[in-house]
Amino acid sequence: VPPCINKFYILDLQPQNSYVKWCVDQGNTVFLISWANTTPEYSHIGWDDYVQDGIFEATRVVREITGEKKMNAVAWCIGGTILGSALGVMKKRRDSSIGSVTLLTTLLDFSDPGDLGVFLDDEEVKLREAQVSKEGVMSGKNLALGFNMLRSNDLIWSYVVNNYLKGKTPPPFDLLFWN
Repeated sequence: VPPCINKFYILDLQPQNSYVKWCVDQGNTVFLISWANTTPEYSHIGWDDYVQDGIFEATRVVREITGEKKMNAVAWCIGGTILGSALGVMKKRRDSSIGSVTLLTTLLDFSDPGDLGVFLDDEEVKLREAQVSKEGVMSGKNLALGFNMLRSNDLIWSYVVNNYLKGKTPPPFDLLFWN
């Protein structure tokens, strides 16, 4: 389950570092959710929709295609948070179709958001709420800026120093191709 702000193929960019290929090579059948690109037309879509139309529908389709009653799930970032919510509902419904879960860089306990807390003061939250209310979605540019700020030494300042000050060309890095 990828984050709804990213693409499923992030784990399958090149054969030499493909998590999907590795899983298939281990004998697993792999399915990936592909979320629609968010545009203002999707502003009515909420958390419950991601759980119902994403996680629940995906598990139904996987069971239908494979004939298996249980599956393993891997999720990362906000995709893991969505999966965590779905698992809570599934437990209540006594649905045990997901037998194991692996979460990567997933926040489940929001009482201490860690470094993200820097961006979560009342003023910033009000600004983002107003922006989303006006535009229907949060822009990818603002999301990228937020993630870059979390790792500013790696994702901003190293490029300023190496590219701008030292005139070096950055090496290709598949994960940052779209940034």
